[in-house]
Amino acid sequence: MTRELNKPVIDLIKIRKSIRNYESGELKHEDKKSIIDLIKNDQKTVFGCKLRFEFIDASDLAPDNIKNLGTYGMIDGAKYFIAGTIKKNEKVYCLVDYGYVFEKIILLITDLGLGTCWLGGTFNKKGFSDKIILEKDEVIPAISPVGIISKKRNLKSSIIRTLAGSKNRKPWDKLFFSNSFLNPLEESDSGSYKVPLEMVRIGPSASNLQPWRIIRENKNIFHFFIKRSRRTGYLNMQYIDMGISLCHFELAASEMNLKGKWEVRDGIQENREYDIPSNIDYIISWNGS
Repeated sequence: MTRELNKPVIDLIKIRKSIRNYESGELKHEDKKSIIDLIKNDQKTVFGCKLRFEFIDASDLAPDNIKNLGTYGMIDGAKYFIAGTIKKNEKVYCLVDYGYVFEKIILLITDLGLGTCWLGGTFNKKGFSDKIILEKDEVIPAISPVGIISKKRNLKSSIIRTLAGSKNRKPWDKLFFSNSFLNPLEESDSGSYKVPLEMVRIGPSASNLQPWRIIRENKNIFHFFIKRSRRTGYLNMQYIDMGISLCHFELAASEMNLKGKWEVRDGIQENREYDIPSNIDYIISWNGS
């Protein structure tokens, strides 16, 4: 984080939730400045991909024009948005970087007391492309509204939240493993990394699919994998979700003074000792020191 937070990042991860209803009020100037300063700084990424984020202020548009900007009725009352881009020809790992950086931005916004909501397929790409002047070699993988959280949750928002299963998270034994996918990692055996792993477990994901799978090898080495969904059109969002998981793990580890670094290790996918299922792919490893 390039800005000092008011709350511990672990608390922010716990309290962040998808907000679909916003008040009509304007954002404070200092809040807008904090967000813009963060997204305009050079962003550290895991895989070195070049990303571009823009703050979209649509507060001067008429309500119908804001609707035309396009969130397909999923968001009510939002006047501000964040949209970002990746380069078309570097898609897979740049999607991981996109999720990793964007989630840091979202946690900063959460610290400001404002609402956000990850939107992947449910926004008008042309409307937002025009707003941020999209280059020919760029795509927008996901956006988020930003705004003052409405105290009222309408029926539509409640239905969406229920359908998404946002409150339901897979148990530890479905996500975390010890040395092999045949050996679930017990929460009581996770040692000093119990909290970073829990922050991964409770992270947001498209349709709550939670694609992250982690093998702990020895005490401080964690191999991150993606479980590919059979649902058509979800894979890109799942790579973004993997970036969110890396963000949560790293920030929580840092807050707990657990040193380490990300590194891509050769031969993980081919190593039969890990008993990797055919629909699971290796992404990256955390080497704790």
